[in-house]
Amino acid sequence: MQRTIRLLLAFCSVLGLGLVTGGVAQAAEAGEKVCYRAHIANVGWTQGWKCDGGQAGYTGQNTPIEALEIQIWGLGTFCADAHLRDFGDQAPQCASDGQVIRVGTTGEARPMEQVSIRPSYLGLWGRAHVQNVGWEKPDSGSEIEIGEAGKALNLEAVELWIQ
Repeated sequence: MQRTIRLLLAFCSVLGLGLVTGGVAQAAEAGEKVCYRAHIANVGWTQGWKCDGGQAGYTGQNTPIEALEIQIWGLGTFCADAHLRDFGDQAPQCASDGQVIRVGTTGEARPMEQVSIRPSYLGLWGRAHVQNVGWEKPDSGSEIEIGEAGKALNLEAVELWIQ
């Protein structure tokens, strides 16, 4: 199954398409764009894909993000990893322009505390809503770290955008 998904992603990437809604490929807009979706504890992937600053996750409901899928166009390759409660840092996942990567876990009740994203070109921004902290200041640069690693605080919502 994963091999089939990888082949579909590669095929879509070659054609300039991206997986952005429920497994349906849609043409990526020309230029720079970031889309992402959150797997939320006890909720799942139900919010769907958010793009260019849309909020993935919930604030004030103590519902942690457990996994995040990210797709970026127009900034070249990018890598991401997550810091998970009672586990620590995951190995980085990397993708080419337009490909989807997933960090975190599903079905393991393991909240994300932080996500780090490393685009090959500058321009990506992000911020997180953290349990008992609220919205953090936006971060950008060659490594974007959003959330609070090692403090046992849930990553509850994420916003990503290109500027």
